[in-house]
Amino acid sequence: MAISKVLLVAGSANFSTREVWEGYRIALSYQGIEVIPYPTFSLLKVLSPDGVCSDLIGTALDCDQQIDCVVFIDGLYFRGKRARVPRSILAAGTPTVLIATDDPYEEIPQAELIYRVRFSNELTCAGDGVQYLPTASLEFPELPRLENPKYALSFVGTVFEDRVPFLVHFAEHCEQQRLPFLIAGKFVAGYDELSKFQMATLRPGTIGFAEKCEIYANSKVVLNLFRGSETAQSPNPRVFEVTAFGHAALLSGPKRSEVRSIFGESVAEFETPDKGIRLFDTLVTDSETRISNVVRAKEITTSGHLYVDRAAQLIKNLREQLADARVAETNEHRLAWIIGSGRTGSTWLAEMLGDLPGIRRWHEPYFGRFLKHVQDRPEELDRNASFFSRKYLRTWLDGLRKLFYGMVQDRYPDFGRHALVVKEVNTPELFGWIHSLFPTGQLIYLVRDPFDTLDSYFDMQKPGSWNSHFGDGDDPLTEANVRRTASHIRNAMEAAASAYDRFPSTQRLRLSYEELLAAPVQSLQKCCELLSVERTDSEIEEVVKKHDFQNYSKTGKLQFRRSGRSGVWRNSENFRDPKVLGIADEILGPIRRIHGYEDQ
Repeated sequence: MAISKVLLVAGSANFSTREVWEGYRIALSYQGIEVIPYPTFSLLKVLSPDGVCSDLIGTALDCDQQIDCVVFIDGLYFRGKRARVPRSILAAGTPTVLIATDDPYEEIPQAELIYRVRFSNELTCAGDGVQYLPTASLEFPELPRLENPKYALSFVGTVFEDRVPFLVHFAEHCEQQRLPFLIAGKFVAGYDELSKFQMATLRPGTIGFAEKCEIYANSKVVLNLFRGSETAQSPNPRVFEVTAFGHAALLSGPKRSEVRSIFGESVAEFETPDKGIRLFDTLVTDSETRISNVVRAKEITTSGHLYVDRAAQLIKNLREQLADARVAETNEHRLAWIIGSGRTGSTWLAEMLGDLPGIRRWHEPYFGRFLKHVQDRPEELDRNASFFSRKYLRTWLDGLRKLFYGMVQDRYPDFGRHALVVKEVNTPELFGWIHSLFPTGQLIYLVRDPFDTLDSYFDMQKPGSWNSHFGDGDDPLTEANVRRTASHIRNAMEAAASAYDRFPSTQRLRLSYEELLAAPVQSLQKCCELLSVERTDSEIEEVVKKHDFQNYSKTGKLQFRRSGRSGVWRNSENFRDPKVLGIADEILGPIRRIHGYEDQ
């Protein structure tokens, strides 16, 4: 897909993420991309939140603008009800892109449903459809280094509550050593506490580009403080910005592995305030080491960590990922349908697969209902005036296919980068059509001892059960109901078996509930292979442990999850009546034996 015009949307914050937005605004223009800037933080001063949302949707979908994609920097403002903005834009056919700047501190619920392509500034948040796109710096003008900078130490950024103890510790040390310390930026906390120090100069407010240049030029050392996180390992914008300017040495902490990986020893890192103080003293007194670090760090940043580098990477990835507008259809080999009968463990299987990285699940879309009319009245295929006329088979099948993939694109925009498992056991009218509709898709036929399945259906129809709507309210063990329920199971299994037999052998998998119980890791590994998803046994074991029957609540009789075992019909009160067993064997016995469930 050609990308030449981008709507670049800022968040509502008027500080750090604004700098990221500004960096991409300038750098994308350098790449020859026409950028339409959308400064949400400024527009909220003149428009209501609803007005901003409506205006943004209108701007994105304006035909005269011909915007190729909409890039959201941070995306935090467009959560909750305001998630309608990226969702509406994507639903209208314009790709939405997220560059998450606040991972892992802030979550964007269901981001995979509202953004076609996602990036994160944090390495540990990448994977499973999210690409790592580190932050960066704009290029600074070359300015001569001052011999006697005004400040021994400076901090530029937002003073969050978790940063206050570090800043106080450095302020106390500077107070004792009579070293000037500048703290500039937004004060969310700590202003009163820090204002008590005579050697500390507080400069509250938004720090613009020119003012940052002035601060960095007038500082021997710049302090960078990461927000508290147990998982984050990547640099923030300040690391790249200070090193790119190339005047002050950078003192950064607590330690992060990506900082060391990129900058080595050229950035001084500390884990505790006391270690930070010792490094600070060395940098202030040893000018040779300080300047050596500064020169090396600047070389590293300017040789590959500027916003022009990130913008080039962004556009390259977007062009690759958006190259085919029919991305869902071209990745049909990563689509699998779970078919069979209800009450066979299909929910359990789908849940485990859906919790594996690289796989999503769609629970009972009832897509098959579109074909219920044809199943109930097969003569409609031969009636020329019928919408479902065989003469126009290709047209209406192609229409259903496009409808399905249109829904997939809205619900699972990352499909193709991940696989999709559709659990559809309750619409057997679909089974025979799956290969015609999705010729390169996959099929998972899940079977279970039909007597166990029937026993579960009996339980489901009793008063007080989780789902008493299946039957007609009568005693489930009446002859009429036993026959009706057993026939329902047989018909579903026969339809699934027939569909399985017609499917290409390389695109199908027959799996039993009993296998799933006895060897869950091996069974799920077979499903992964069918879907072209590579997962280690240890990854699968974690999911299996999570979904162990003992970990579920509300289990037992009359519950959705009853026993987590096979062969339960043998001791079930539902089969104590010989008439019930006789009817079950009459209707289900043949298909039961075909599938290898011989009584010993």
